[in-house]
Amino acid sequence: MTPSMKRLMILGAGPNQLPAIQKAVDLGFYVITADYLPQNVGHRFSHQSVNCSTLDQEGILQAAKELDIDGVMTMASDVATPTVGFVAEQLALPGGFPSAANILSNKASFRVFQREHGFHSPRFIVGSQLENVAEGIATLSPPLMFKPVDTSGSRGISKVDKVDKKLNLAAFESAQEYSRSKRVCVEEFVEGVDVSGDGFLLNGRFGFALITQKYKNGFVVTGHSLPTTLSAEDQRRVLAEVAANCKAAGYTDGPLDFDVRVSPEHVTVLEMSPRLGGNGIPMIIERGTGVDLIAATICFALGEKVDVSKRWEDTRGCGSWIFGSEHGGILEKIATDQEVSATIPEIFEYVVHYQIGERVPHFIHSAANLGYVLFDCPSEMSYTQRVKKIEEALGIRVI
Repeated sequence: MTPSMKRLMILGAGPNQLPAIQKAVDLGFYVITADYLPQNVGHRFSHQSVNCSTLDQEGILQAAKELDIDGVMTMASDVATPTVGFVAEQLALPGGFPSAANILSNKASFRVFQREHGFHSPRFIVGSQLENVAEGIATLSPPLMFKPVDTSGSRGISKVDKVDKKLNLAAFESAQEYSRSKRVCVEEFVEGVDVSGDGFLLNGRFGFALITQKYKNGFVVTGHSLPTTLSAEDQRRVLAEVAANCKAAGYTDGPLDFDVRVSPEHVTVLEMSPRLGGNGIPMIIERGTGVDLIAATICFALGEKVDVSKRWEDTRGCGSWIFGSEHGGILEKIATDQEVSATIPEIFEYVVHYQIGERVPHFIHSAANLGYVLFDCPSEMSYTQRVKKIEEALGIRVI
């Protein structure tokens, strides 16, 4: 480390934070990773690590003071965003929006916020005991969504299509298993086209934002593609609604990840968070537009100049495919980077989180994936064809 190097603390050192860790190192900053798992991959690429949970706000703050950091950030972690806001505010660093982070990182708080500010949102009820909210659930119209209030990545989410006490109980208990607070949000299902996006706010306005086409298996996100198939008018409606939610929450500067349902009548923000998305989303945005949102977030956190100006007029077609195993077990076979690239030259990034011989999880939520592939893709139709070809080339076998 040289005396002139700025010190950036990145909360989380898992695979989803790795792109930010590597980018910050490449940009010449001194990177400190904070995570409660010493074996996490990001620690191998940072200059220094701190063994502390990203939920431990006072612990992270103490470490930040001792290490005299110049900035703090996270990527693809809702649970870490309140800590980012808290530490930044306490140390007078960029990104100090703790109240907004607390609202946006908790599904129950966000629904209450939307209702109080008159934004379109589903009717809902929240509780930690099913018997205490059963009467309220009975007033909701199925299908119903059961969600843990304080997790992300589709963990514990399920849908109940009809009025049924046994199904409600099973869905409630499943969601509760993934909630640290044991609280569950039960809400009416929102109809419409399901899209996501990442962007960057500057002085209360979008300096840049892009909507991605989303692909799912049930409620598990399996990929994204650019450009979106939404009409220009619907894109305008989405960004206007997201911006209005941000303004009401008091979030004016920094990265943003959002999930939205679009119908002819309404635009409904399902979730949004003051951080970038994971699973390669910022990388396909950079590939498709030339805008490096990861670098922008790093520079913002360190008080450096942020550049999110669009590089070219038309969005280049590209996509991501997130893959996993249909059951837990030992990874016996998966193609190497060289094998995949030789078969499908359109791939520009291939990431695998596990090695052959390691135990892998059942792909039932986003955090249980095996990795992702990023590739050039001229259209939505070719996306499906390319994914099928990539799946065949990977040849994943789990026993």
